[in-house]
Amino acid sequence: MTVSMTAFASKDVLLPIGVAHWELRSVNHRYLELSFKLPETLRDFEFHLRELMRHHLSRGRIDCFLKLDTKEEKVELNIDLQLVEQLVAASQKIAKKFSLTSTFSPIDILRWPSVVQTLERDPSELRKSLLESFQLVLEDLIEARKREGLKLKSCIQERLLKMQDKVNKIEIKLPEIQKAIQTRLYEKLTELKIQRDQSRFEEEVVYLMQKIDVSEELDRLKMHLVESQRILAEEKIMGRRLDFLMQELNREANTLVSKMPDGVTVQDSIELKVLIEEIREQVQNLE
Repeated sequence: MTVSMTAFASKDVLLPIGVAHWELRSVNHRYLELSFKLPETLRDFEFHLRELMRHHLSRGRIDCFLKLDTKEEKVELNIDLQLVEQLVAASQKIAKKFSLTSTFSPIDILRWPSVVQTLERDPSELRKSLLESFQLVLEDLIEARKREGLKLKSCIQERLLKMQDKVNKIEIKLPEIQKAIQTRLYEKLTELKIQRDQSRFEEEVVYLMQKIDVSEELDRLKMHLVESQRILAEEKIMGRRLDFLMQELNREANTLVSKMPDGVTVQDSIELKVLIEEIREQVQNLE
């Protein structure tokens, strides 16, 4: 599965307390690196978000931002009437026993500890809503990474086909190159008017043919190209495997450049190296 590590997703989600604004930014990285910027009151919530992201992502640096725009809510007061009754009864009892004039007002009662309680929203409900909204934006990020990955796959396949054409072109030219070397060697001996020892001449030709023989390199190039196409067709994470293959392809291409005596074929080998480097740059963004 070609999944890019570069993507962006954001979402505004309406919650009972206001609006949660999520942002997820993803870039390429050798491993999975997660960074969070959350409101200070939700720092303990980071653990749950990390576990969720690790379950769905394997590579990339992900920056997660959460901004809460809370709305003012009407404060609901809960009055403990049973406690009020006890306070009033106790006040009246004291006033009667000591012949006092009671000045115990309702405000005094409300100031008594535990008489008035503010009804606060259950924090677990808030976290549940935030987790559900985070799952939505994470799904958007994953889909964005997949869409970008499909584009990268198309670019890589296009260059792999061009590389295959270059390899075929070099392979077709090999017999012609070998024959040209033999002809040039014979003409050089004739020009210098050197008596040719046929046995010695054939040995020299064999030596030169072995020196420029790139059949093994071409076979390995074709093998790596087939393997690259096979990996691209898989439904697995492939970034590291393709990166390794690009290193192998580059090694074989370097050998071609060093061995090829023909100018046109050398140019093909250099263009092959350019295509490999272009693919490698794309592969660096794959998960």
